[in-house]
Parts: sequence; C-alpha cells; structure tokens
Amino acid sequence: MPEEVLGQSWSSQEELETLARIKRNNEITKGVVRSVAFRKMPIQENGRVVTKEVEVAIFLLPGGIKAYCPASEFMDHDFKSLTGFVGTIQEFIVEQLDLENKMAIVSVKKADEIKKNLFWDELDYLNQKDELSERLYTGVISGFNPQTERIFVKVNGVDCFMLKYDWDHGRIRDISSQIERGTTVEVKVLRIDKERNMVQVSRKAATEDPFEQLEQLKDMEAIAGKISEVNPIHGIFVQLDVGLEVKGMKPSYIEEPVVGDIVSCKVRTIDKEKRHCKVVIIGYPRGKRKRKDVGAFLFE
Repeated sequence: MPEEVLGQSWSSQEELETLARIKRNNEITKGVVRSVAFRKMPIQENGRVVTKEVEVAIFLLPGGIKAYCPASEFMDHDFKSLTGFVGTIQEFIVEQLDLENKMAIVSVKKADEIKKNLFWDELDYLNQKDELSERLYTGVISGFNPQTERIFVKVNGVDCFMLKYDWDHGRIRDISSQIERGTTVEVKVLRIDKERNMVQVSRKAATEDPFEQLEQLKDMEAIAGKISEVNPIHGIFVQLDVGLEVKGMKPSYIEEPVVGDIVSCKVRTIDKEKRHCKVVIIGYPRGKRKRKDVGAFLFE
C-alpha cells in the first residue's frame, strides 16, 4: 500500500515568499483547522529530524495555502485526539519550510509561548497598579469540565479558567449546554497566581449588569417575557430579554402558564444586592399555549 503523506503547502513562488516572510519575521499568523489525520511527516525527535506517522492538524490559510502542525506542537496539553478542533481558528508561527517536499510545518504551541510571555508581563503590570479588572480581553473557549463545571478559556496563549457563576449574571441552569469549544468570548481577569500559573477570568464581569437595565424598566406599564419554568414547589420563572430569569407571580384570574408562553408582566420588586427580582404576569399577548394532556392521544 502507498504511504499516507501530506500534500504540498504552496503552489506558487508568491505563496512560498509569503510563508518565508512570516517565518523570517517570526510573525504569529492564523488559519482554520480544516481537517485532522494521521500522516507521515518530518518531526524533531531527540535533536534529530525523523519522518514518522503522527496525528496532524491540517491548516488552511488565506489564499489556499496549507500548513501542517503535528500534535506535539499543537498545545501544551495532551489530547486524545485533535478532531474536536476541526473548524476552529488557531494562531501559530511557521517553524520550518521543507523546500524539497514543499511543506510548511507550523507550531501553535510556540505561538502560544510568545503570546503567553507578553500577556503575563501585562498582567503583572496591571496587578501592581491595581487595574487588573479594568482591561477587557478576547478569549476562546477551549474546554469544559462537567465534574467541576469549570470553563476553560484561552486568552493570549494562556489557559485560564472560569467558574460557572462567572459565566452570566442570571440564574444558570445547564451550563454545559451553553459552552461550545472555539467560541469567542469577552472576559475580564479577576485574579492571577503566577507561581501556580493560574488566571481566573469572568465573562459576567465583562458584560453590563442587567439589574441596571431592570431599574429602567420598573416604571413601565408592561414588559415582555417568556415562561422558562413552572415548578410545583418553586413556582413560576420568567426569562426577560435583558438576560435575566426572574421569579414570576400571577393573579388568581390569570390562567396558569406553561413553559414557552410569551407573557406581558410588570416589575414588582427589585433587590440588586440580593440579585432578586419579582414580576407579576398580567396577560398573554400571543394567547395561551395549550397544556399538553399526556392521555389525550387515547381520544384522538
């Protein structure tokens, strides 16, 4: 059987010169992980270049240029497979141009190292000035631990972590359903521990507090919402368009709501300190959804 080898990275002198310039200037560039496969390619091993079959992330750069990153140069963490990164955008440096085989070999890990050093210098400076929480950063969700419900975000090459309750201002139900690897998020840094190489970030701190918006709505005659839960013990919950899920109440003459009902309601109480708000349902502007009768099919 023929060996599985990688295709050529460039097809013109112009594309080669572009890659050579990026390599010469040690520029950090970006590309999309188009696919992942096991292929034979030259890699560094014990100070020598050897050709062996390894897992490779195949990048597509602007203009159709391809580049190849072996798993050992993808990230500091070891992953069972790189397939979860297909479709994501990653930053890297061009580490080697194999002119004989027309192959560009890149390293995400080394690009992360460059960004990481600059980022830590910046964090140290801001921390000393007590201005750590004032800077806004763009990060990319890199993972999620379902046991601890910790969210992992990569910011400037540094693997940061976020607690579940730093994801949003409102009530958070199934956090795992809201987390998608590769998604870009705006965050602020809450604290750093350089000795332990830890950075805690918050998406919530980077967004406007919806309770501030609620204050502007409390004098309105009616605001729109959607029934998000009807619990026989804990009662009714309403999702407002400001991004908060709040406690709902209803007068006796109003029909019982079901999940999904669009409601008009009025703000009754707001307690910013306790993060608590109650609304009173005053109507169903789109009509009532029918309550599902589990035995109804017997009479159809």
